[in-house]
Amino acid sequence: MGLIEEVGTYVDSNSTRFALGTSLFLNLLPDGSTVAATAAAIIETGGSPAVHTIGGSTRPSWEIARVQVLCRSTSPVTARANADAAWTILEGVQNQALSGTTYMRISTMQPPFLAWRDDRERPVFAFNAECWRRR
Repeated sequence: MGLIEEVGTYVDSNSTRFALGTSLFLNLLPDGSTVAATAAAIIETGGSPAVHTIGGSTRPSWEIARVQVLCRSTSPVTARANADAAWTILEGVQNQALSGTTYMRISTMQPPFLAWRDDRERPVFAFNAECWRRR
């Protein structure tokens, strides 16, 4: 399983607000014509250089990947509440396995913020998170 699937599965399994493929999507926030207007997405973004350890192999010990979480709804209150829920779930990850892969930490980089309004004027709240993941 890859980073995006591990993080998405973790958010899905730790909340009643999100369901993969129904209200939570990976690397895509559908426009709303084919899914409900209230939806969330986890999208992979650029990360930081990998961490190598002294005396280890030539392969990196940790990768430092980043994801962006987007939450949309017709209601700004709902969109913000969903973003806050996802933020709380991810901020709590520390020294644990997600789908069998060890994560040292997932650090949110800021609290949820209003990123934009889509073409139907629905608010989209977002935040970014850095994922320290064992290679």
